Amino acid sequence: MDSFYIGYRDPLFGIIVFFLLVFIVSFVNYWWSVYKEKDEEKSIQKFIKKFQVESLDNEYKIIFEDKNLTLDTIILLAKSYEKIGQYEKSISIYLYALTIYKKRAQKQNILFLLGKVYLRVGFLERAREIFIRSLKISPRHKDSLKYLTITYELLKEYAKAKEVLDALEELDVDVSKEKTYIESMMILKSDMSNKEKEKKLFELTSLKSTQRVYFEFILKNKDEVDFERIRGFDFRNLFDIFWRMSIDKFDVSFAKEDKFLRDILLAKGVLRGDIHSDIFELEILKHLKDADYNMADLNFEYFCSNCKNSYPFYFSRCPNCHSIDSCEVIPQLMRKDFSERELMVG
Repeated sequence: MDSFYIGYRDPLFGIIVFFLLVFIVSFVNYWWSVYKEKDEEKSIQKFIKKFQVESLDNEYKIIFEDKNLTLDTIILLAKSYEKIGQYEKSISIYLYALTIYKKRAQKQNILFLLGKVYLRVGFLERAREIFIRSLKISPRHKDSLKYLTITYELLKEYAKAKEVLDALEELDVDVSKEKTYIESMMILKSDMSNKEKEKKLFELTSLKSTQRVYFEFILKNKDEVDFERIRGFDFRNLFDIFWRMSIDKFDVSFAKEDKFLRDILLAKGVLRGDIHSDIFELEILKHLKDADYNMADLNFEYFCSNCKNSYPFYFSRCPNCHSIDSCEVIPQLMRKDFSERELMVG
């Protein structure tokens, strides 16, 4: 018995026990990771079958069989199809790549890119499912979290979008603009009274886009607009709304004090006087009015200051680069009869 205690106190015995424990832990950890990897692989294969669109042509299968082909090359091929609008081929390539590339980082990257294609073509439910699947592999992947937020936003699931934004915030990503916009959407969708909604929406008007949300809300739900309340707003971002707004909604006395609003009313012929506007289109319209030519009007395009793309509709989040608050409202001169025809078609 004494010999046992002597052995127990021997430093060599402690070292043996230590290395034995390390071996056991490593052995268990290794086989657990092997089991998890096989389980994940089965799960991925089952997941892929839900999204299969079309089988790859034989020529592409032959390309995939090239052992020297890198994932970057495959991604480049898929993106080239996406760029020319052949989204089904792009999706099929990503799905096939998932059956070949086994590493977690590779699968996560492929799933993320696949989700982006589905989002781009408007398959929002599929995009959401794929981004969630991507995050199961890498829960801290910032881009997947960002695009999942956008997907929830487009699905009008604003509470879930806010939860994902909270996760991004924990990863030290600045999502202040996104959170402000999402909160304004949550208020609009809530069961609050219109009075409560107006109060809450006004508290969030730190962004151009939320100023527009607030302004559209009061135009729809109130008989009069309190222009003093919105004095600090970016009126250029509301240019199209002011131009199309009924004159009886204007506070003319306020408009006379604000150069931008005054120029709009001068161009419309509501006010009389000289115009010296930094907006060329308003000056032209005013001079045409003075010459009794009433067939000119304004149309608008909406330009993203971040990615430089333009659209025929206003956006709070750019459809291309997904930036918040990057929309610029650009006026365009056109014939009135043409603009009326366009509105009728729309």
